[in-house]
Amino acid sequence: MENRLHVGIDFSRDRADVCLLSPEGETIVRHRTFRNSPSGYAMVRELITQTLETHGYQALDISAEATANYWMPYYWQFDADLAGYDCHLFVLEPRWVRWYKHCHSEDHKRDRTDPFYIADRTRALGNCIPWHADLHGWRLRTFTRLRFHLTQALIHEKGFLRTHLFLRASGYVQEPPLSDIFGHTSRAILARSGLWSQLDTLSDDEVAASLDQLSRHRLRDPRATAAKLRQAHRNSFRPPIELEEPLQEIWDLGIDHLSCLEALIDRLDKDIAREAQAYPGARCLATIPGFGLVLASGIAAEIGNLQRFRTPLKPDRRGGYRPRNLRDVEDAVAKFAGLWWPESSSGDFVAEERRLSKRGNRYLRYHLILGADALRRYVPKYQEFYARKHREANRHKHWRALVLTARQSVGLIVGLLHRNEPWRSEEG
Repeated sequence: MENRLHVGIDFSRDRADVCLLSPEGETIVRHRTFRNSPSGYAMVRELITQTLETHGYQALDISAEATANYWMPYYWQFDADLAGYDCHLFVLEPRWVRWYKHCHSEDHKRDRTDPFYIADRTRALGNCIPWHADLHGWRLRTFTRLRFHLTQALIHEKGFLRTHLFLRASGYVQEPPLSDIFGHTSRAILARSGLWSQLDTLSDDEVAASLDQLSRHRLRDPRATAAKLRQAHRNSFRPPIELEEPLQEIWDLGIDHLSCLEALIDRLDKDIAREAQAYPGARCLATIPGFGLVLASGIAAEIGNLQRFRTPLKPDRRGGYRPRNLRDVEDAVAKFAGLWWPESSSGDFVAEERRLSKRGNRYLRYHLILGADALRRYVPKYQEFYARKHREANRHKHWRALVLTARQSVGLIVGLLHRNEPWRSEEG
């Protein structure tokens, strides 16, 4: 057994609870608490280096749960300060530690005991991918994750506005006269002094002329749109007079919020495009039809260096272990994104229906599904695959076909990142 010191740290906002174990699992330091601050980090580093020298350990493994971002400042410092000690850093998912505790007698969930299970899980089981401070990757990932956050806020705000718009103009929501309820023309129609509130006093020609002007002459047939608008107005419930003002205020303020979010996303897209120029993986994936730099950056930044998916060794059929090949890396990336369907079997029983895991990196899964939507529209091979899976599905046809297309696209993405080559038409 390699002579490695095992360190487990349970991070919270203010504290870092530490446990040190020998390679055999004997407790060296059962529990000590430090501040989650630069001074606390200096004391933890001093404790670790003294233990290494006192016991003659050749290397060390440091493990922590992925609790928000509280672990990250310590790890940035560990990666720089302890590199000379053959230091491996591991970030464990909380459920891994929780499952490992089930192997022991029932115990309390306490800060005094959790660091022990964190350290012992890595010591006893291993099979974890080491963490490295890929600062440029984190820089790009910070931008793409912020964009994801803003996009989700935009979706939530649109859902909120749509439900309240139904109280004010139910027919407009049920049968929208325009393709986008939140488009520029639609926002102008529903504004405080907009066309919607004037429909009872305007003629058909005046409504059509107003629509043509509001849309900046982009409507193919303003008269037909005007007829749809009148139909939506006739089919709408009229809210009580007392509620007209607050419902209008909800719409106006909500549209201001949408405009602010859209402006922030546009600004962030420029930042991402600028950062992606220095990230080879993003530039490589951006050559795929329909991807673009923003989507490519979201995928490349979350996957990072493919080499980390080549560890640990994979069991073979003869009971030994072998290095992971590119297909194994593809499977690992798909599993990392939660795009896999775990088998459920017991004895002679094998479940026919297998559910999508969804456990894993939600940011990568989100970007892969967006990428699959682009592939099904621009690449013939994936158009055919999507259409076939759409026909085979009995329920939720689009969603199931899109997720399967996303899983199919992982092979293409891993191959391009591995070769660091642009997309070629033969790929599709």
